[in-house]
Amino acid sequence: MNQQSPPTIFVSVVAFCEPHLYLTVHQLFAKATHPERIFVGLVDQSDNLNPQWLADFPARKNINYVGLSPIDSRGVCWARSIAFSLYNDQDYLLQIDSHTLFDQGWDESLIQQHQQLKHTHPKPLISTYPPGFRFDAQGRALADEPIKSNDIFRIDRNLDSKLTADRAVLQFKVFREPAESEQTQHLPGFHVAACFLFTTGNFTQQVPYDPYLYFRGEEQSLSLRAHAKGYQVFHPRHNLIPVYHLYKEVGKLYEGQHWRPDLEAKRQSAFGWLQQRSNERIHALFTPGSNLGVYGIDDPAHLESFCKLSKIDYLGRT
Repeated sequence: MNQQSPPTIFVSVVAFCEPHLYLTVHQLFAKATHPERIFVGLVDQSDNLNPQWLADFPARKNINYVGLSPIDSRGVCWARSIAFSLYNDQDYLLQIDSHTLFDQGWDESLIQQHQQLKHTHPKPLISTYPPGFRFDAQGRALADEPIKSNDIFRIDRNLDSKLTADRAVLQFKVFREPAESEQTQHLPGFHVAACFLFTTGNFTQQVPYDPYLYFRGEEQSLSLRAHAKGYQVFHPRHNLIPVYHLYKEVGKLYEGQHWRPDLEAKRQSAFGWLQQRSNERIHALFTPGSNLGVYGIDDPAHLESFCKLSKIDYLGRT
């Protein structure tokens, strides 16, 4: 990181037929204290590529854009790997989803938190599933909880999600816990949330996205591989999370879902095949002796230490 010049942030955003992309990009810059230091890697998988609003956007020069047909998309991890390739030596990385809102001064807040955490760990990584937002009857975006608490948004395994001999993919969720004291701002954890991840920019080089993953298992791959590279996950307090996520209702079909039946019917690479390949790679990642190259881990000891940290017995699932 260049300490002689003001810090810059690379923001990784991938969108899939996203109706709220403009809102996200607009807020990303409008709510930043230093918008001139924000640089976006945007992968837009849409039928409306290079939209007019993007051409007219005041900060267009700070957006590195790749447009792709949704028919040719191979899923979120594939798209995020392309977004990581747009990184250009910025100091910090923020990864978000394409339906995200921001607090004023989000950039300074995250940088300050990271710098404070550097006093306790050399490679902190701030991440959690952020609070939600929704649209009211007039179409205005509103936070689900306008008044923030001091709860820590800790991520842990969903206990209803089980390992099997041939499947290592699990589900995770937020467990909210009141901070022990006013001084407690973050709790160390082990699991990253792909929709809100903040750390140094060289994470894009040290933990490159596996383009052969699909959706489930994405965060487990990042979590283990980040651990193997010496990163420590920290989960922040509610009132220190400067972003909001638009959560989808389970079982409801959305325009921005990759596996939509109308798109699936036109694809050469079927959803089922992509998901099966992804499951096999996660199984291999959490099996000692597997070789996934840069998308794996160098030393099986890292898997053992991750099992102890996470309290998840990946090694004993066979």
